[in-house]
Amino acid sequence: MYRMRQGLIIAATATLLAGTALAQGLGRVEIAGKAPDFSVTGADGKRHSLKGQKGKVVILEWTSPACPYSQARYDDKTVQTLQRDAKAKGIVWYSVNTSRPKKPGYLTPKAAQARTTKEGASPSAFLLDNGGKVGRLYGARTTPSFFIVGKDGRLLYQGAIDDDAFAEGKATRNHVREAMADIAAGKAVRVAETRPYGCAVEY
Repeated sequence: MYRMRQGLIIAATATLLAGTALAQGLGRVEIAGKAPDFSVTGADGKRHSLKGQKGKVVILEWTSPACPYSQARYDDKTVQTLQRDAKAKGIVWYSVNTSRPKKPGYLTPKAAQARTTKEGASPSAFLLDNGGKVGRLYGARTTPSFFIVGKDGRLLYQGAIDDDAFAEGKATRNHVREAMADIAAGKAVRVAETRPYGCAVEY
């Protein structure tokens, strides 16, 4: 546990430094603002768009196999459980990889499919945003980070998966789960924005 914490602290420092450099050129979507449409190829070889899911709640999960923060949430099955819950609620879940070729987190379609199978994950689709267009539209800076779009196409939540920044199994709140529950109940999301933690997106 100590080594994991030390490793995550080092990664957090790198993220902070890289995040400063990445801030330039990234977009920003305000809560209740219209979420940008996109059309990108998935690991399944099909094109996927936000417009194509009109009338549905859509979760965008930025992830990277090279990020220990993302991996920790797969290792403890947090992401997989959320994906199953989302499916049961009729929510579309897109996992998004924005790493460019030759970057540590880059995934080919075959590698993305293999990772999904290995982790027992069940996203609606795994999107390959290798040019970074979708990430820049949403201003995605870290993995993991989440954006939830409502049925009307407006942003309802953005930020961290939970409040356990060092992946110690001490989360007291799962922000994504809470947002999903509020949306399913027809309520306003109580905590609509949090600060994501993790590794810098590899644009």
